[in-house]
Order: sequence, then C-alpha cells, then structure tokens
Amino acid sequence: MKRAAPFFLFLCALVSARGARLEADSTAPDALDEALSAAGLTRADLGWEARGWWERYPQDIPYKLRHFDDLCAEPTAVVPFIRVMGATLAQTLAPEMVSGKKGERGAGALFRAVHDLGVNKRYGATRAFSANLTAERTPLAAALLETWRAHGRSTRFVSFGQESPYPVVEKELERICAGVPPEVSGILGKLVLDLLDARDWAERAFRSVDLETRRQIAARLDLGAEETDALEYEPAMDDAAHAWDEASLWYAGLKTVEALDVARLALADTIPDLAGSGSIGKLHLSIETPSGLIVVDGTGRGSIDLPESGAFLVVDLGGDDRYSGPAGASSPTNPLGAALDLGGDDLYEAADGAFGAGITGVGVLVDAGGHDRYRARTLGEGAGHFGLGALLDLDGNDRYELGYSGQGAGFFGIGLLVDLSGGDTYTLWSDGQGFGGVAGVGVLADRTGDDVYEAVTDPAVTGRASYHSELNIAVSDAQGCAMGRRGDGSDGHSWAGGLGGLLDGSGNDRYTAGNWAQGCGYWFGTGFIWDGSGDDEYRANGWASGSGAHFCIGAVVDESGDDLHSVAQNWGPAFGHDFTVAVLYDGSGDDRYECGNEGVGHSINRSVALCLDGSGDDHYAFLTGGRRPGLTNFDARFLDRKATSVYWTESTSVGLFLDAGGVDEYPAGLEDGVTRVDDAESDNARARNFGIFMDRAGGVINLDRPLGGHRR
Repeated sequence: MKRAAPFFLFLCALVSARGARLEADSTAPDALDEALSAAGLTRADLGWEARGWWERYPQDIPYKLRHFDDLCAEPTAVVPFIRVMGATLAQTLAPEMVSGKKGERGAGALFRAVHDLGVNKRYGATRAFSANLTAERTPLAAALLETWRAHGRSTRFVSFGQESPYPVVEKELERICAGVPPEVSGILGKLVLDLLDARDWAERAFRSVDLETRRQIAARLDLGAEETDALEYEPAMDDAAHAWDEASLWYAGLKTVEALDVARLALADTIPDLAGSGSIGKLHLSIETPSGLIVVDGTGRGSIDLPESGAFLVVDLGGDDRYSGPAGASSPTNPLGAALDLGGDDLYEAADGAFGAGITGVGVLVDAGGHDRYRARTLGEGAGHFGLGALLDLDGNDRYELGYSGQGAGFFGIGLLVDLSGGDTYTLWSDGQGFGGVAGVGVLADRTGDDVYEAVTDPAVTGRASYHSELNIAVSDAQGCAMGRRGDGSDGHSWAGGLGGLLDGSGNDRYTAGNWAQGCGYWFGTGFIWDGSGDDEYRANGWASGSGAHFCIGAVVDESGDDLHSVAQNWGPAFGHDFTVAVLYDGSGDDRYECGNEGVGHSINRSVALCLDGSGDDHYAFLTGGRRPGLTNFDARFLDRKATSVYWTESTSVGLFLDAGGVDEYPAGLEDGVTRVDDAESDNARARNFGIFMDRAGGVINLDRPLGGHRR
C-alpha cells in the first residue's frame, strides 16, 4: 500500500489539474463565437428563412420533414439534433435495457428505439410510452383459430342439417400444435394475438388507398434511381400520400416490434429449460391461415423456405438455419410480416422486399443472436416503402449484402437496420446504409464493434455511373444520405428528401463510398453520420463528408478518435452548394483531412459550411494548389438587386474553418495561430459572403447550445 501511495497522489493531482482545465475552458470565450466575431458575425447571422416573395426560390416543396426549415434557420442546432439520435443508440439500446432488466412504462428498448429513431422523425405526434399490447398467454392452437375469426371466416360448417366432415379447422389446428410444449405454446399464442391486433391497424392505414394503387407503389423498385433528377413520375405516390392514415401504420409497426420483443424475452427464459427434453429440437410447423403463412421451427439446424407471398409470422427457436424468401416483410396483399429468430448462425437469402421490408405495410425481423449473413437485392434489410421496415440484429459478427434501397432506407416510410454488437460488414450498391429517400426516414444504427461500411464504387457493378466523375465512379446515395425528387427541371413534381442517418456508437470503423455519401444531402433532404468513438476512416470520391447541394443539410459528427476524412475528387469535407447547411464536427483526436479540390469549410452559392475540429494534432492536405480551409466563392448575383430574381441577395453565407487545439499542419501559407477573413471592403464582405479561417491553441467549441440563427 505504501508503494502505491505516490501513484495515488499523482493520479489525484492529474484529475484535479484536468478538472481545473475543464473549469477554465468552461469560462473561456467560445471558440466558434470568436471565429464568427473575427468577421463581425454572431451565431444569429447563420442560416436563412425563405420568404414567399423570393421569386424562383423553390418554395412549394411537399413532404418536408418538420425539422428541416428550423435547422436551415439555425445551422448550429444540427449537431445537438444528431446527438439526440446518438444518445438513443448509446443509452436506450444499452445491453441492460435490451435484456429487459430495466424498463420504462412497460415499453421495451426495441420499441422505444424504433419510435425515437424512426417514427418520431417522420411523424411527431406520438411518444414512446407503450404499444398497448393486451393479449394474454394463450395456447397456440386457440390463437391460430382467431385468425379465421379475425377475417370473418367460419370454422364450423353445417349444411343440409348436418355438420360437414371437412374441413374441421379447430381439430386440425389442435393436431398440428400438439407437439409444442405448453410453455412455448402460450408465448407463441400471445404473439399471434398481438400481431393480429397490429395487422388490423396496418389494414386501417390503407383503408382509403385501393389495392391497385398499392400495387403500383410496390412495383416501383427503382425509386432511388429515378428520384434525384425526376426521371419518371408515378402518380400513385402522390395519391397514396394524400390518402393514407400513417398514424395507424406507425402504431401497427410499433405494436409489431414490441410483440416480437416480448416474445423474445419470454422464450429466452423458457427455451433453456426445455433443452434436455428433446421436445423442441425437431419441431416444425407450417400453417396456412387467413392472415397468412405461420411457421414455427425448433432449435435444430433447419431450412425455412417461404413462398413469394411471404408469411404472417416466422419463429425460429434456435439453431443454424437457412432462410429463403421474404421473411419479415409486407406487401400490398400481406399488410404485416413478422419474424423472430432466437439464435444460431443463420443465412438469409431473398430477392426483393425481404428481411425487415415494410412495403405498403409493416415488415419486422428480430434476430437475437448468432453470426448471421443477409443477402437480398432491392428493398431489404431494413427498408420502408410507404411502410415501416425494421431489421433488428442483437448480437454477433454479421454480414449484410444488398443491391439497392435498404440497410436502413425509407421512401414515404421508415426503414431501420439496428445492429447492437459485433464486428459487422455492410456492403451495398446504392441507396442505403442510412438513406432518406423522398419523404422517408432511413437509419442504420450499429452500437459496438469494428465495422466496415462499403458502398461499391465501380459503376460497372452497380449500374449507377456519376456524371460528376466522367461516369467512372458510382453514385452511392449512402452512409447517411438524403435525396429528394428534383422536379424543377422536368415535370414539376418536386418532393422533399427525408432523413438519412448512419449511427455508429464505438469501434474502429471504415467507411467507403463513391459520390453522394457520408453525411450528404440533396433537395430538401438531411443526411448525416454520427460516430461516437474509435479511430475511423472515411473515404469517398465526391459530395461527401458533411456536404450537399441544392437546399439541403449534410453533416458528420465524430466525437473522438484519430480519424481520416478523405474526399478524393471534390465537394467535401464540409462543402455546401446552393443553400446547403454543411457541417463537419470532429471533437478530438489526431485527425487527417484530405480534399481533392473544394472543401474543408467551403461555401458556394449562399450556403453555410462549417468545418470544426476540437483538440488534437491534425493534418490538412489539398490535392489542388492554392486552396485553403475556410472559403466562400463570390458570385455577382449576390449584389444584383435588379435581376429577375433577388433571393441570392437576401441571405448571409459562411464558409468557416475552425481548429481549436493541437499542433496542426496546413497547406503552404497557413500555420497554427493564424486567422484569415475577407477584407472588409471586398465584394465578398459587401455581399455578406464570409470566408473565415481560424486556428487556435485551444478552447471550447460549444455546440450543445445553438443560441442563434434566424427565428420567426
């Protein structure tokens, strides 16, 4: 003990000194305020609010999510807005919460996470209290019988004064379910009844949308490809958007998630006690009901092959299984599809619309454990297309492979992929890994592990060549990206982009993409990445790393770690074009920023671009000579009050770079401790178009308090 005393005293002194520094920092001038003041600005000068008299500014864009206009008016609020979602991943989905050991008002962690990450972002009229499940534990056969009654179907048939010898529904169900242990039967019966309740709400959601309209919507698998430049207009989208009851659909989705989670916890407590009995090893039921196919599989190795029409419910009690077909998926004729797998190293394979695919309905898949592999083509692995689709994988080193539109993608709906632990690999061709398509919310949330996120960059593979890169690089639309339908150059049907987010809690992660990715927005969309900790690599070709174009928001918030932010060709990191809010915040670590041409706090055409780096020894490199962080491009329109449109003259644009600590390396002509702003007599200054560069030896960048921006 005596030998440890000096170290203990040293540790106390170290903690005391650190506390003193933090206290000093809290009273020091805010570094962002100081950088803005160097150009005569405050936070209140950032952002804009469009006015009805701004001729030719695209005003009447339907389906904007409620956060969008307020974040454009208050750009520094982007970071706390994103951090709230990061807190959901870190806190709500903590292991002790997911295990069911802690609860709140009866709601489970998965229910509250799906609500907060998806439903509340799309539709703010709900709160995460409870799904209000009412079913009691019921023998499975009795619960299955209710599917007939729920559809007004008879289970006893009498004609000519006598009972028909067939079909004998009740007896047949009892025979089929006879091998299910009573303890399991009651849990499964409750699950069926709870899902029947959810299915009823899903059907209500489309009571004013006819089946043909829903089929037209479901047939549009290429919506991600056509929406950006408005290549083809599908009127069924507008028709359904004005007629559906989305509150009922989200209620159905939340009930489905909670029902599966309650069954997961109950079965996890029950199955181990039956392991030695042999009663569930080879168990397999496949039952056609009026609500759809229901499959129950035991704990042994098995194969679950589903028809193209999918299933109402699939439950696997354990084992290494192979799935084929659309498990956990809905369709115009199947408003709800649910799947629960309790464990095992599973292989999931399907074509379109599978594994957490809500297509004009609700599709949810919960996999509780195992090293799993998911493979699908389009609208899968957490995709919502006028629906709620969620894939929730709770444990294991998993591999996700998809072509288009999934791994957390939403079009007029909500798509969520949540993975809670393990070193995972995500591979996608386009439109996913946190993609907010038109009016949609798409989120990929990975809590822990060293993960790899890849949006394939070869257009020969993806079929999506980018004209911004001479057709040599793929359009990714991925990894925290949001895209609207820009109809101003075609048919006039412009739809706002949604919210696309990639949340990664911890681990040393690698992000790779082509163009339009990694915290990127377009046409009234909001795309972002939040990374909690770890030494991460962000590599993309262009329009990436906190960037965007044409009335949008793109952001990266990386809280800590030694990171690489690399944009090879152009337009990032932290690049805003045409009324874009572009934010890259890296809180701490020895970081490297690489830029091909324009980026690192670069604003053009009336944008707000902020590149903010906290403590650490950082390196900044440009492939194009003469560039520096913190720039704005001047345009004569900014001063022309006699033009056919004057909205260019009405806002304040800022390209700001701030490094608040460490010994840093810059391109020639810049060094630590330097501040650069435009000359007060320059055209830029007269047009309220401010480029700001500031390097400080230290300080605090306080983004917990927006306290600024334009407010009505």
